[in-house]
Amino acid sequence: MVDQSRVRAVFNEAAELTGAERSAYLDDACRNEPEVRARVEALLAAAEREDDFLSSPTSPGGQDDAGATLETPAPMGETPTLGDHHESSDQAAMYEGPGSQIGPYKLLQSIGEGGFGSVFMAEQREPVQRKVALKIIKLGMDTRQVVARFEQERQALAIMDHPNIARVFDAGVTQTGRPYFVMELCTGEPITTYCDRARLNVRERLELFAQVCNAVQHAHQKGVIHRDIKPSNVLVSTHDGKPHAKVIDFGIAKATANRLTEKTFFTEHRQIIGTPEYMSPEQAEGSLDIDTRTDVYSLGALLYELLTGLTPFDSRSLRSAAYAEIQRIIREVDPPRPSTRLSQSAEAIAGFAASRHTEPKKLGAIVRGELDWIVMKALEKDRSRRYETASGLALDIQRYLGGEAVVAAPASRSYRVRKFVRRNKGPVTAGAAVAAALLIGVVAFAWQASVARQQRDLAIAAQLAEVEQRREADAQRDRAARAEEETRRRADQLEEVASFQSTMLSSIDVASAGADLMRDIRRRFSEALEKQGASDSERAARVETFTRELRVVNATDTATELIDRTILAPAIEAVDTQFTDQPVVDASLRHTLAEIYMNLGRYEDGRTLQNNALETRRRELGEDHNDTLVSQNNLGLMLARQGRVDEAEAIYRETIERRRRAFGEEHPEALTTMVGLGNLLRTQARYEEAEALFLAALDASRRTLGDEDLATLVAINNLGYLRIDQGRLSEAEPLWREAYETGRRVLGAEHPDVIVWTNNMGGIVQAQGRHADSERYFREAYEANRRLRGERHPQTLAALRNVAISLSRQGRPADAEAIHRVVFEARRIAFGDDHPETISCLLPIGIALRDQGKLAEAELYMRDSLERNQETFGHDHPESIIAMQSLAGLRSTRGDVEEAEALLSEALERSTSIWGEDHPDRLILINNLGSLLVRAGRLEDAEPYVVNSVEASRRVRGANHPETAISLSNLSRLYEMQEKHQEAEATIREAQEIFHATLGPGHPNTLICGTMLGGNLRKLDRRSEAEIVLRESALGLEAALGQEHVRTAGARFHLGRVLLELERHADAETELIEAMRVFSLVQGASARSGARTCAQSLVTLYEEWGQIDLDPLHQENAERWRVRLAELDAEETS
Repeated sequence: MVDQSRVRAVFNEAAELTGAERSAYLDDACRNEPEVRARVEALLAAAEREDDFLSSPTSPGGQDDAGATLETPAPMGETPTLGDHHESSDQAAMYEGPGSQIGPYKLLQSIGEGGFGSVFMAEQREPVQRKVALKIIKLGMDTRQVVARFEQERQALAIMDHPNIARVFDAGVTQTGRPYFVMELCTGEPITTYCDRARLNVRERLELFAQVCNAVQHAHQKGVIHRDIKPSNVLVSTHDGKPHAKVIDFGIAKATANRLTEKTFFTEHRQIIGTPEYMSPEQAEGSLDIDTRTDVYSLGALLYELLTGLTPFDSRSLRSAAYAEIQRIIREVDPPRPSTRLSQSAEAIAGFAASRHTEPKKLGAIVRGELDWIVMKALEKDRSRRYETASGLALDIQRYLGGEAVVAAPASRSYRVRKFVRRNKGPVTAGAAVAAALLIGVVAFAWQASVARQQRDLAIAAQLAEVEQRREADAQRDRAARAEEETRRRADQLEEVASFQSTMLSSIDVASAGADLMRDIRRRFSEALEKQGASDSERAARVETFTRELRVVNATDTATELIDRTILAPAIEAVDTQFTDQPVVDASLRHTLAEIYMNLGRYEDGRTLQNNALETRRRELGEDHNDTLVSQNNLGLMLARQGRVDEAEAIYRETIERRRRAFGEEHPEALTTMVGLGNLLRTQARYEEAEALFLAALDASRRTLGDEDLATLVAINNLGYLRIDQGRLSEAEPLWREAYETGRRVLGAEHPDVIVWTNNMGGIVQAQGRHADSERYFREAYEANRRLRGERHPQTLAALRNVAISLSRQGRPADAEAIHRVVFEARRIAFGDDHPETISCLLPIGIALRDQGKLAEAELYMRDSLERNQETFGHDHPESIIAMQSLAGLRSTRGDVEEAEALLSEALERSTSIWGEDHPDRLILINNLGSLLVRAGRLEDAEPYVVNSVEASRRVRGANHPETAISLSNLSRLYEMQEKHQEAEATIREAQEIFHATLGPGHPNTLICGTMLGGNLRKLDRRSEAEIVLRESALGLEAALGQEHVRTAGARFHLGRVLLELERHADAETELIEAMRVFSLVQGASARSGARTCAQSLVTLYEEWGQIDLDPLHQENAERWRVRLAELDAEETS
């Protein structure tokens, strides 16, 4: 028996050699081992064949010649193996085939086979049940070279995520040590077969072909070149009545930059990789300089066949030629244009036309012209004249379908002449010599004729003039063609420059720039003092003084003005003057500048630039061009940011219609704008309309892209945000959980979007009062960020901050403080003291200290936060306003209503310059100031603010907006304290109806209104009615927020008070004791106030109960609660 290890060792060495070197090696290595040599040579023959993974239809049978890969066929019936045909029992056990099990996959049937690997349909049974395709290296073929190619294919597929490319699910090794990977099972038939069978017309074929281009473009963006695009590698099936393409077989894919695998993979000298009928000239030459344009050529060949039913070069002629002749044909011979090919196929055109659902006479007319140009541009021999990208080819197809002018154009006459000369250098040189000799004879004859026949001079002169005119006309055409080519080249260069400039401009971060600027100034000041000879102590003191004085200068404003003056304004001026003859480039740069101004909060400047970009793109590219619609979509976003919601809505709706018309009802771009409009409607509390858009976008995404596609998961996440706004937390959680769990399984725990969804899960369970669960999710998000981005990355620190917030909600403010300080120190080291990220840590530390009762220390941090925000962003900045409001709340808690009022009043005044009179955020400030005055008992001062809040909210947001209902609830509280109980009841009922209609009956705001209504009914002596309302509110709040939420405790307290007044002491005791338990657990002024009031009610309960029931235990309980009440009073005083 042959030693298999010996065969494998010799094969591994021989596979690395070629030609004579290989033969010499085998002669030496196998001198006395003819059987070993025979086995090795069989393996080498197999290794030289292409591993044609899924290159034939999934049904049994072969493929046509045009779909075959150029290779040396193995003898019929022979399969090279490392063992004898009669295997031992041990070898039989190593066999994997139909019926055997590989991990969780049961092999069902063979669906494809190549030189190295076999592909099986398999059934996966856990953790999900589905049919998959499993590819495995054949027994005995797991050499280094084969494993490298196999790994390359797996890696190529694994890094791609596109609906038109088969996805990898899993990978591993069998018990025998052979690699395998599991991928999406792609049923269907080759694209040409499908199109002919379904009788797709030309438009339908082009639309389907665009899917293939998009898939290939995605691969290119991931750094993968397919190198074997052909009909059998594009499988088409019908999904929901529409054709859906899948690009398969990346077995010979090539990386454009980074290597797909660390294993070595060599292509042997003079080995053609690919399929000749679809192979680019540079690929046919065996050049190592292969880029993405080789796939563009193959796409052109595929499109040629989809239109004509024939390949660019006749398959039989091509394959019957010798190796060098195949290369020459592909490299030098121009195929006939598609329309010409159709006219040359008179016998077959009837069949071609029938399979394209078109009349024979019309088919040539449809293809002639623009489709000819598009195909021939993709098939250019010179790759610099092809489409630069697969998406460029797809865009030209879209232009054709949309009735727009295409980029492709016929080659100039001079270009055709140069190509002819290059291909026929010898014959052209000989022809030129003959022409020269003839020209000499003609001149001599003309001279003799002029002597004999002078009257012919004028005629000859006229003929010469005509020739000269024709020559000049040809020269002018050549010059025009060269000028056109130069213009196109300059345009391409300008596009590249514009793209580079856009990238550079879009990276501007003014907050960071401001902090860096101030840090640089301080450093330079210190260095200047050192050069002047100042001592270390003097220099430190002066730098500290300088830093303190410098803080009065707003860093962000300074940086913004500097960037605007030195970068943005000159950029706009340059665009105005330098790109007047390049309107498309002009629009691209204005679009980028508009986005920068939007990020700076300068919406009006941005809107003007975006309007200009949009007008230019409409004029130059057309209203339905993708770039035009991107500008239009972004203009809608900018208008929404300005609060101009009606204009934004109109823009969004028009964009949706145009994108649907240009790209299709369910195109991802159309779905994106639908989501944008949905978010706009969501902010206006038009939840039903937003819901319809979100659900439609999600349904379309599930149907066209699948449940596990990233776009689908993003749509699910958006719908979850809507459910949160609607107060339907119980419906939001399964949505966010689906996005989280599916994303974690499909994309991995460290995918950026999955980390966001992990964080969202923490937020949703936190909103439900499940703080321990929220901590777990927040910690998971933190750990994923830490692994992905590092411990000091801003997003990692932001995730850690969420952990601290969760700890605060769990009543662990000391633990929260410790983490907030870690984040603060990390940001201080990374960014410096005055960076916005560092400053943002001060307020959370202050809040944690406040919740620990360390009010004096908390105030230091809150004041520092306010001062730093004002120094960094200016007094008139949202961050400064937020810090001001927080400090006002603390001062109110400490009993300083006067300063709290002053802070809120200043915030309100400054907010006008930020948001304007009627901005929603400013209305919240008005409401908060009114609420503060109500709680302070200054009802007369409070009334104008509270009433104004209601009126302005009705005017700006609408009478049925949730924020209007919040203002109404504060007005009801004012009426109650004014003892206007009937007005209070009517007002709180109105608020509750709004919440019920917009947010739903289970939303916390709706239920809190129930608590307020119950308290009001108690004061109107309608206690039985109050009990029903309060009991419903308490149960609802427990379901929505949790049993230990302060709002739930408040509802139970009011219910207990009603039951006490109804003299149902035992029932009252149950509710008041539970309320007291929660008030004692929860931090904050409202909880402390609730605890004191609840303790007083318990004293009253046991005193009254003891008078009715003489049980001495009641008096003991009354005394116990008197002591507790005294302790609470003492704590409040201290």
